[in-house]
Amino acid sequence: MPGRASITRRLITAVLLLEVLAAIALIGAATVHERKVQYEAFDANLRSHASAIFGAVQDADDVGDNVQLELRGLKIPKRAIYRVTDQRETVLGATGTVPFLHPKPDGFENADVDGRSYRFFVLNADRIIDPGVNGGIERPVRVVFGLPDGHVWHEVLGAVRFFVIATLLLLSLTTVLMIWLIRRLLMPIHELASRAEALSALHWQFEAPISAKQYTELRPLATAIERTIARLQHAFEQQKRFTSDAAHELKTDLAIVKSSLQLLSMKRRTTEDYERGVALALDDFTRLEQTVQKMLTLSRLEQPQEARGQTCRMDAVMLEAVRQSSPFAELNNVHVISELAAATVPLDSRDAMLLCSNVLLNALQHSREGGCVEVRSAVLDGNAMVTVRDYGEGIREDERERVFLPFYRGDPSRARKSGGTGLGLSICKAICDRVGGRIEIADHVGGGALVKILLPALGAQGQPNAAVLSSLHLG
Repeated sequence: MPGRASITRRLITAVLLLEVLAAIALIGAATVHERKVQYEAFDANLRSHASAIFGAVQDADDVGDNVQLELRGLKIPKRAIYRVTDQRETVLGATGTVPFLHPKPDGFENADVDGRSYRFFVLNADRIIDPGVNGGIERPVRVVFGLPDGHVWHEVLGAVRFFVIATLLLLSLTTVLMIWLIRRLLMPIHELASRAEALSALHWQFEAPISAKQYTELRPLATAIERTIARLQHAFEQQKRFTSDAAHELKTDLAIVKSSLQLLSMKRRTTEDYERGVALALDDFTRLEQTVQKMLTLSRLEQPQEARGQTCRMDAVMLEAVRQSSPFAELNNVHVISELAAATVPLDSRDAMLLCSNVLLNALQHSREGGCVEVRSAVLDGNAMVTVRDYGEGIREDERERVFLPFYRGDPSRARKSGGTGLGLSICKAICDRVGGRIEIADHVGGGALVKILLPALGAQGQPNAAVLSSLHLG
């Protein structure tokens, strides 16, 4: 089993890594800058001492108008190395061994002397003697002056050491503050998880904590969890209600069959009475079998659909449903009018027949004797629209959503008398939902009820046409 990863640890590690990289870059930049500053000061010191020694070069007051070095009163640093020569490379003064150098004019150069690192400055200048005689005589003088530069690196390393210690202290402080801050910022996630963990089959109330909704990044997650749990709660409540209604429905049917058989066994009866009682019991058993079969059908339709690419002609299926229901229509003296346009929908022909026959039978059952039922279809905005209108009593507004609930009957006595189970419209809704369609029922402005079915219509290549189902409303 792979180890659990921690966002907090990863975030802290990433931030610390970035801080360490930034600190290394800062220390490197500080080292380069400090070295530059220290060497600029050191070079200025070398230049100053070389200039002072050059200033100690005086007129020798001899016949050849030579120069000499007079260092009295001039302080030369310890461990300093210098050499002063004239134009003839005559050494005017020297201390220590000056190595062979190739510096640029008035330039600096590093060299090792007796295992110690030195930095030298070479000053080339002209010394003017007897300035009152024809503007003076120029005597070229070369001054080489050097000092050990070990203390420069000592100063640089001291500054770097300070930056390293300060950076480590700052990293330690920011690490503590960052851990505290990240845990505080992640607290809404922990609160959200705690609320979600408290959910159970008996407790479905969930409301995301205010702290989670205050953050822009967490608000979509909190809202999505609330909506998901609300849908799950609705689904569980529907399942619970379906189970309860199914148990009640089956119990009622079994009670009827049981009472009929018990009534036959209470006393001796004639053969005709037994035959009539057994026939009634068989009818009740048939109705019970139909109820179970419809329950299984509804359960099948509510399962995810496998992409099998089945299609059918909705107009042809509706015509067949009208033909099959014609005996029932004639029995109730109801006339069926149909005006159907060709439309192909992504439905299995058996499911399409179940949908059409249930809606048509519902309209026939609610029609007055001598009335009519109008069945029409058309293709609008990429949707196959089927409408079934009756001229009965219509439907109350508070029943328009409930009629699609399993086992719901607006008129229980009539439904049981006609053999209805209260599952027909539920099956119709499940069929429509399965293919992304919709079914609605409402009162028609001219009287009676109007059932409208909207299904995706398929084009020539069998692909759904783009459509917005909600753009169509019941009239």
